[in-house]
Amino acid sequence: MPLRRLLRIDWDVVAGIIAALIAMLLSFMGLVSETVGRGIILLLCALLLIRDLRGEAREIRMFDKLDVIKRNVSTIAAAGQADIHLTGSKKIRHALADFATTVYGEVRWFNACCRMFRRQEVFDATLLPFLENPNVTAVHLLCREEERQAWATDLLPKLKKCAHGHKLRPPMWGRIDTRVSFILGDVDGDGRNEAMLSILEEPFATANQGPPVPRFLIRAFAHCDLIALLEDMARHATSDFAFDADGRVDSAGGSSFSGRAHGS
Repeated sequence: MPLRRLLRIDWDVVAGIIAALIAMLLSFMGLVSETVGRGIILLLCALLLIRDLRGEAREIRMFDKLDVIKRNVSTIAAAGQADIHLTGSKKIRHALADFATTVYGEVRWFNACCRMFRRQEVFDATLLPFLENPNVTAVHLLCREEERQAWATDLLPKLKKCAHGHKLRPPMWGRIDTRVSFILGDVDGDGRNEAMLSILEEPFATANQGPPVPRFLIRAFAHCDLIALLEDMARHATSDFAFDADGRVDSAGGSSFSGRAHGS
């Protein structure tokens, strides 16, 4: 038998069992009285019980130390984790897909550009992963007024062919004066939002005649102070923008939103 297996054997228990068997055997042979044999067996049982109690106390102390170590590691990890992460153009699709497959519940896309979904490959790489994520219940778009035609001609036909197109709610329309676009979602279902943010102007995006194409994505993690500001922007936009079931602006009209909180 290898030495490792020998070391794994609980020799205290083995010795106690052997001693108990010897005591019983001597008692049956009449070499010792039954009282002495029972006394030996009871003594061995008591020693084994004390040993187990001491081992349990050691395990409790060990688990307490492990809890302290886990808390210290979590504190160190949180302190060492960056607030944001910048992704370059070569890894944008991978970063967006990774975000899309880890979000839960409702997703909000502020300042979404419907024109960018004109190409099927762009739709498949950006919006489709959110719709196919079984943990996502709805995707809400907050769009500029001028995106309405692109919604009807470029995006709606693709949604009708998509098995999970019903998750994308009719857009909320309004005037957006900021050049920032972001996606908010609860990553890993822990109740805390993270964001994928893009700045739609040079040098962070191309300035061609068509819709701006981001060169970089900024991922803001849940502990970043920026998340609260983005949530505030999305919340005010949701309450101010107007929509109906057809995705058309209702009688209330679109409101202006510049990315600043009310009262600022």
